[in-house]
Amino acid sequence: MKIAANTAGFIADLISERDLTAEFVSLLATEQNALRDGAVEQLEKLAHGKSGAAQRLSELGERRTGYLVASGFSPDSYGMDTWIKSHPQETGAIAAWHDLRRLAVRAREANQTNGALIDLRLRHHQQALAALGNACGATTLYGPQGETLPLPRTRRLSAA
Repeated sequence: MKIAANTAGFIADLISERDLTAEFVSLLATEQNALRDGAVEQLEKLAHGKSGAAQRLSELGERRTGYLVASGFSPDSYGMDTWIKSHPQETGAIAAWHDLRRLAVRAREANQTNGALIDLRLRHHQQALAALGNACGATTLYGPQGETLPLPRTRRLSAA
């Protein structure tokens, strides 16, 4: 992990972290639309993009906390807030930090929504498989490597 050697480098990293977080939020919004529309082919590409962005965000976050610690501040939001109070002239850094915090909340909310959409689709597909299996009397399915898998258990339509 390379720590920003000076205040200018730290601020540049903070602005990069903010900008990349905005891109990440945009990817999550695109993913949400793909999940709602059932555009499965887009999801793999989006997952790759999200993975790369998440890795880079992690690196930038580590650099930020490393700089804070090296500068005598705690490696958390409190440390960043304290750094800001001691550098009121750094308006670009202050704006980037406040934007970053707002974007992080949006990313967390979008990620939770996307998780709920994935869970909903998964349950829907499991119920459809179970209904089809019940209709034809099947008790197992075949997995991607040819292994035998039990059908998901659901109530029979006649019992609903």
